[in-house]
Amino acid sequence: MGYSQQDAQEFLRYLLEGLHEDVNRVTTRPKPILTEIDDNLSDTAKANEAWSRYVRMEDSRVGDIFMGQLKSTLRCTHCKHDSVTFDPFWDLSLPIPSRTGNLKLQQCLQHFVREEELDGDEKPTCSKCGVRRKCLKWFTVQKFPKVLVLHLKRFSPTERFRGKLNVLVEFPLNGLDMSPLSANNTTATYNLYALSNHSGTTYSGHYTAYCKHPYSGDWHEYNDSRRTCCSTNWLTTPSRPSRLHNGTTTEQRRRRGVQNTRADCCRYTNMRHDLM
Repeated sequence: MGYSQQDAQEFLRYLLEGLHEDVNRVTTRPKPILTEIDDNLSDTAKANEAWSRYVRMEDSRVGDIFMGQLKSTLRCTHCKHDSVTFDPFWDLSLPIPSRTGNLKLQQCLQHFVREEELDGDEKPTCSKCGVRRKCLKWFTVQKFPKVLVLHLKRFSPTERFRGKLNVLVEFPLNGLDMSPLSANNTTATYNLYALSNHSGTTYSGHYTAYCKHPYSGDWHEYNDSRRTCCSTNWLTTPSRPSRLHNGTTTEQRRRRGVQNTRADCCRYTNMRHDLM
């Protein structure tokens, strides 16, 4: 580790996985089930079976809080057959669809679940046709976690010298509606409780964090060993404290519970559950 650059999202996942392993309720792991899930089952039944197989091996209080389930759908454009798979996730890594201007977090979420065409060398084999076909692929969320971690992919490998995308992303403090991403029309609304922010470049920089106290509701800034009480105004990027959005200033948008950020990770808690 030393003084080298470390990715906050990678560290958070490493930490959660380590805690999960330490408190795993499965002390003696059974033999894995290697058979494929019956393709004749409904998508809901497939999801339940996939989840059951996962918690059979990996079951912890950490997973109860942070783990969700992602649904991947692959549709053959020739026979229209849908092949679905379900995988657990600790966080969602969201692409930033524009290099310039201002974006809303909802635009990043929509880009994450958009249809992707797989053709040419990327053509997969259709399980029904038995040959390689052009397919459409997209993601939806089958099971929402109690605490949702969203990671903004600011370090783009397509940028020259793997540059950082410094686009401002507008995000809500309260009432983030994740229902449009649901695979089964589940209502899921989250409130922000923590933010990890990176300033600098891909070669040097500094991380700060903001976290909301679960009982008092006060926000705190964490900067190395220093902890400071702060207001939600501090969640805006310091280099651009005031910007215009559709004829309103950042200060006006703060009053509505909307912020701008160049953050890397946002953590939301489901409104249906207490803060942990």
